[in-house]
Amino acid sequence: MPITVEFSTPNLVAMRVSEVILRTEVDAAKHQMHDLMQLHGPCVFMVELEPAIAGFEALATWEDIEVDHYIKKHIVRFAIVGDLRWRDSAMLFFFSSMVPFQIEYFPADQKELGLAWLTH
Repeated sequence: MPITVEFSTPNLVAMRVSEVILRTEVDAAKHQMHDLMQLHGPCVFMVELEPAIAGFEALATWEDIEVDHYIKKHIVRFAIVGDLRWRDSAMLFFFSSMVPFQIEYFPADQKELGLAWLTH
């Protein structure tokens, strides 16, 4: 599966993305995030774009299902880690609208810095 979602402490939701991101997988991942946030409360969130990522399906968007409002209200900070060539596409994909939390993009070789920023 091109998208995996995991939970670890301290309230960190980690998503790994590879291949082409499809609409059905995005929706399933958001429902997993929603369920984790209902169990654990506000979370920090990291998306790791694997080297095998190939792009985003045109119809796959981040904000258009019923759990999006809840997710936005319960993310404290959001980090994206991956090759810099994906920075602009990833930022547009994950946040096509205004969000009430901090977002940072970290190069693939700075994952630990991204984790430190999330938990600061």
